[in-house]
Amino acid sequence: MSTEAPPSSAPPLPRTRPARAAGFGPLLLRLHFYAGIFVAPFLLLAALSGLAYTFTPQFDRMVYAEELVVADPGGPVKPLAEQIAAARVAHPEGAVTAIRPGDGDRTTQVDFSSPALDVEHQHTVYVNQYTGAVTGQLTTWWTSTPLQTWLDDLHTSLHLGTVGRYYSEFAASWLAVIALGGLLLWWRRQRGRKMLTPDLGAKKGYAVPVASMPRPGCG
Repeated sequence: MSTEAPPSSAPPLPRTRPARAAGFGPLLLRLHFYAGIFVAPFLLLAALSGLAYTFTPQFDRMVYAEELVVADPGGPVKPLAEQIAAARVAHPEGAVTAIRPGDGDRTTQVDFSSPALDVEHQHTVYVNQYTGAVTGQLTTWWTSTPLQTWLDDLHTSLHLGTVGRYYSEFAASWLAVIALGGLLLWWRRQRGRKMLTPDLGAKKGYAVPVASMPRPGCG
């Protein structure tokens, strides 16, 4: 009489892989995620403010048209000394630090120092080079209009002063870390294969994990 047990009809249990100990991958992914959250606001504002800064010549002509643009250019140009004298009458204090003669429809700009300003700022007087009339006066920063100065401050320090400059410099220094971390995570996911070539045989959509699929007869 045979004592052997009848063969079982149950399917064999799937082989499971041993659990991996937490390694460098999860730490890199978390670091990449939180660094991206920290840097993303700076990148967005820097990109938008940098884009706006490229259009400052057009913005200046709209905002400061009275000071920068000659309404009716043409005719003989007044001597530069006469233009400087007209600017001196409008700004009797301070020394002349720079002169930018007008050209075409651009007015002449004469910069004056002022005890009320630091060395980086000046009072700029704008003179119509054709008539010798003063068209206006602005406080400039290294020849930049107030609008240009405002956009430059937004781009570099987010109008937060020293704290903003430290934040922008720190965020910019992390860009390389984020880029290299993302590349390393990509390489780990691809295992070094098919990183630069597309998978033309891949099906559209995405694969549903087996554990998440409903079992037959359930529901």
